[in-house]
Amino acid sequence: MKLGFLQGVYEQQGPFATVYLDTSGDAEDAGKAIELRWRSAREQLSEAGADETTLQIIDEALQEPQRTSGNRGLVIVGNSDGVVFSDELPDRPGDFSDDELATYGPVPALFPYLRMRGTRIPHVIAVVDREGADITTVRATLASKTTEVEGDADLLHKSHTGGGAGSEQRQQNAVEENRKHNAGQVAEEISKRAAAINAEAIVLAGDPQQRQLVRQDIRKGLQPLVVETEAGHRDPNASEESLQQEVSETVGAVVDDRVQSVISDFERERGEHSRATEGWESTVAAVQRGQVETLLRAVPDASERPSTLHIGPSQADIATSESALTDMGVQGVQTAPADSALVRGLAGTDSALVLVDSEKVSLSGGIGAVLRYTEG
Repeated sequence: MKLGFLQGVYEQQGPFATVYLDTSGDAEDAGKAIELRWRSAREQLSEAGADETTLQIIDEALQEPQRTSGNRGLVIVGNSDGVVFSDELPDRPGDFSDDELATYGPVPALFPYLRMRGTRIPHVIAVVDREGADITTVRATLASKTTEVEGDADLLHKSHTGGGAGSEQRQQNAVEENRKHNAGQVAEEISKRAAAINAEAIVLAGDPQQRQLVRQDIRKGLQPLVVETEAGHRDPNASEESLQQEVSETVGAVVDDRVQSVISDFERERGEHSRATEGWESTVAAVQRGQVETLLRAVPDASERPSTLHIGPSQADIATSESALTDMGVQGVQTAPADSALVRGLAGTDSALVLVDSEKVSLSGGIGAVLRYTEG
């Protein structure tokens, strides 16, 4: 997954409090249960050194209205200036360790969040018909926005009244041209929205013929992102359940294909001893140099790994030893949990992170990378 959406988080000054909270709302006493969980996390943060200002900021954030049903969770990252990141989790953080639920340190603890996101990627969904489309923009976080794009409908209904064969043919030609015009308008709006959120997939649903017209007008650079589904139409009374299920499966398949592609790239490059590296020391050094195109991290990971890494003020300041940074003149070196430091470094160098099944690819130390370039 691309981590650019986190860049703004790491531009803020720490230290940071990171909280993962079960905010499920099915039980009658759900509100009280959430309050008790936060109280426990608050005490844990306070013991770790979190200042009262930061804790009060999170207090206030948790007072905002939450959804009232279903299993869900919430991640909040705050510092003494405010909340720097928050997002709804797709499920309760049930498999998190106590150390992951509430942390306080120099960098946000966002690796568990990325691990839990699973197949979530920024994407655009367009349900099209001859008159326009309903376009939903799904960002990297759970926030989404749906808009309607309507073309010119006046000529879309073919005339079957008098006027002769020639008149009917002209009318039909006008209708077809209007459909193409509407498809072009929809395609341009899809292209704009996909570019704005750095979409990793564009899902087209709805009328099959109109889908093809829209698809061919989407900007050339975005064409590889387009996938189609048979589900969905623009009837306002129609159930969205089948469309949502189909889109979820389609996006999941896109992610699975890309993960497999990254694994294949890594194994090929590793076999050629070219644009690949593995193991903590060499991979972290590659992150520091900005060499990493995609980092592979095995989950679950039973490998021996460093508990912490050394970091400096810049996101690219990351190393397995303090001397590796101080020898370069970096000042203010601190330690941070290894995976949290990695995410910070990757976001700062526009690198991608792919979580891979540890049974599908063998990685020394549970970590490796496909590189943009090799040295020398």
